[in-house]
Amino acid sequence: MRETVETWLKKSVKKLKDAEIASAQLDAELILAHVLGVERTFLHANPQKKLSKTLVFHANNFLNKRIKRVPLAYIFRKKDFFGRTFFVNENVLVPRPETETLIEITQKMLQPNDVILDVGTGSGIIPITLKAEYGEKIEIFASDISLQALAVANLNAKKLLNQEIPLFESNLLEKIPSDILSKITIITANLPYVSRDWVDFEKNNELHHEPQIALYARKNGLELIFELLFQVQDLPKLRKIILEADPCQFEEIEKCANSCGFVKSKSENYTIVLDKK
Repeated sequence: MRETVETWLKKSVKKLKDAEIASAQLDAELILAHVLGVERTFLHANPQKKLSKTLVFHANNFLNKRIKRVPLAYIFRKKDFFGRTFFVNENVLVPRPETETLIEITQKMLQPNDVILDVGTGSGIIPITLKAEYGEKIEIFASDISLQALAVANLNAKKLLNQEIPLFESNLLEKIPSDILSKITIITANLPYVSRDWVDFEKNNELHHEPQIALYARKNGLELIFELLFQVQDLPKLRKIILEADPCQFEEIEKCANSCGFVKSKSENYTIVLDKK
C-alpha cells in the first residue's frame, strides 16, 4: 500500500522526535516539501496525496541524514540569507540569522566609493549581499584560507550577481596584494570565534557536520580576531572593522582593538564595530 503525505509525515516526525530533534514537525515537512517541489501549505491541503516509491526513497534518504544531525542546509544544498538563496555544502558554514545584523550595520556605515574586504568569506554571503545591494557604488574583495570555500563563494557570485568577485586564498591578510590592501576602507569578517570549551563533543551536534576550521579558534575563540587586528594596524585608508563574534568576547576584543589603534563605536547582537582612532 502506497504511503500518503499524512502517513509519511506521521512516521517521520516520530523518528525525528526519537532522535531528540526539537524541530521534528517542521523538518519533516520541509524534507517532504523539498522532495515534492512544493510549499509546506500543499502538504497541509493534500494529506491523502499518494507518494511514489521513488519519492519516498529520496525523502527517507534525506530523513536519515537529518536524524544524524546533518543540517537541512547541507541536505538541500541551499540556505536563504537576506532575501537570497545561496548554495552551501560541507565546505562552508551554514549562513546564520545573526550575520544579517552585520549586513544591516554595514549598510548604515557605507560611504560612496568604499572599498570593502571580507575576510574569511566562506560561502560569500557578506560580500555578495553588499554587492547585490549597492552595485557599482562600492568595490568589494573577499578572502578565505580554504580553496573549497572560495569555490562555493565564486559559484554564488556568478549565480546571484552574474559576475565574479575578486577572491583570494589567504590566511587573513597574508597573501592579499599590497595594492589592494592600500585602498581598503572597511573590513568585514565573520572569522572562527567558537571556543572548543563551549561545545560538548560527546553529544551529537549539528556543529560537528560543519567545517571545523571555520568554527573554532584558540585563545577562547579569539586567536584569529586578535591576529586580524594586529595585521590591519597600518592599512592607510582603513576606517572601520566590522566583526561578528559572541557578545561575551566583546570586552576582550575592545581591549585588543584599543592597543592596535581602534575604538569600539557600536555593538549589536553578534556584531561589533571598531573605528580607526
